Amino acid sequence: MKVRAARLVAPRKWQLVEEEKPQPRPGNMLVRIQQVAICGSDKPSFCGFHDSYPLPTGSTGHEGLGGVEACPSGTYKEGERVLLSGFDRGLFQEYVLAEDHGVVRLPQDFAPEVVLMSQLLGTVIHSFYKLGNLINQRVVVIGQGAVGLLFDAVLRNLGARQIIGVDLLDYRLELGRKLGATHTINPQKQPLAETVAQITEGELADLVVEAVGEEETLNQIHLLARRNASVICFGVPDKAGHEGQVSLGFMDMFRKELRLITSVGPEPWKDYTIARDWIVQGRLDLSPVVSHVRPFETIQESFEMAFDYPERDKVVKIVLAF
Repeated sequence: MKVRAARLVAPRKWQLVEEEKPQPRPGNMLVRIQQVAICGSDKPSFCGFHDSYPLPTGSTGHEGLGGVEACPSGTYKEGERVLLSGFDRGLFQEYVLAEDHGVVRLPQDFAPEVVLMSQLLGTVIHSFYKLGNLINQRVVVIGQGAVGLLFDAVLRNLGARQIIGVDLLDYRLELGRKLGATHTINPQKQPLAETVAQITEGELADLVVEAVGEEETLNQIHLLARRNASVICFGVPDKAGHEGQVSLGFMDMFRKELRLITSVGPEPWKDYTIARDWIVQGRLDLSPVVSHVRPFETIQESFEMAFDYPERDKVVKIVLAF
């Protein structure tokens, strides 16, 4: 039986294809993908920063949920909705095999595109285990895309005193205020370091979150952080190539004795489940983060919207639905 899929056959060129439907086997359940999100980490491959093309069918999709179609072990029932973690192929396709212990149960009676954010929110929450108390802390969040917005929301939940969202796009700053930012700055309209100093009454930030992964923003951190502040480097620095090499003014950070924390690999059972619970319990309203839900067949146009024309379409997070 042939099923729908997509393959990145060349830089900036998706092709809709058909693949053989995989068959479940012991330890691996068959899941029909219902929704899959476009992630910022999909951008480098789309833009051409990959060793060779075409990529394997379905790559680089990794944020998805679906319904269990068959589970030989009986661990999950047919029809259960699950968040994918351990799976055998990229998620830009209709069916995948998932490990019995590589999924997280999701509620059926919740908007799927919102509860899908459990994956991304889980990666954000993972960062906070590496920090201490945040009550009464002053925080700068560089970047107000989906990740930065989730940092705003979590910081508000954990008691940060000031949450200063930074972005070049005003519509994202507006969303930042909805999600938890107490102040916002567009560096093209306001001097960044001076405005942070003014908001914090000269104290600067106790914590800086870099949620972009660009050389320019990484080199702004030391201007915004107080001495002995903490820094979460969350933005993946691969925008100009998968090797992730950037030129960093490390001496400026060194002199301020900044505590650098990198965070990229969540623990799915620990992080995705608490993220799911926060969403389902109503602790966070993440519906504003999902800006578009589009048919899977629009994958080419959707990637162009996300990475070429985000301001035109006010893109934050695009979810593709089967």
